[in-house]
Amino acid sequence: MAKGFDKEVLRSRITETRERKGMNQAKLAEKTGITPAAISQIEKGLRIPTIPVLQKIANVLGVSIDYLTGKTDEPELRDLLQYEEFKTFFRGYKKLAPEDQKTISELVDLLRKKRK
Repeated sequence: MAKGFDKEVLRSRITETRERKGMNQAKLAEKTGITPAAISQIEKGLRIPTIPVLQKIANVLGVSIDYLTGKTDEPELRDLLQYEEFKTFFRGYKKLAPEDQKTISELVDLLRKKRK
């Protein structure tokens, strides 16, 4: 049976995910284009975001709306596969020769290190 909407789950998952990503409310607001006051109200459970606002928050936090609303408990990898561009990438990656896959992995590691 499907879980019903729970405002407390939404509130806590946004807050916990934001903190796990090392972001404060102001940074989340800046990256989503939502006012800091709105982010604060959402995290306090005083406001329920619209679907477009929720999608912006989910995108910035790198999780799905389903995760934020409690429909799934999988915050990361499985939820990434809901995006068509990720599916396309993984299908193409799977068809590459092992040495090309290794090159892509090395490039990803290099880019991660560069960002740190």
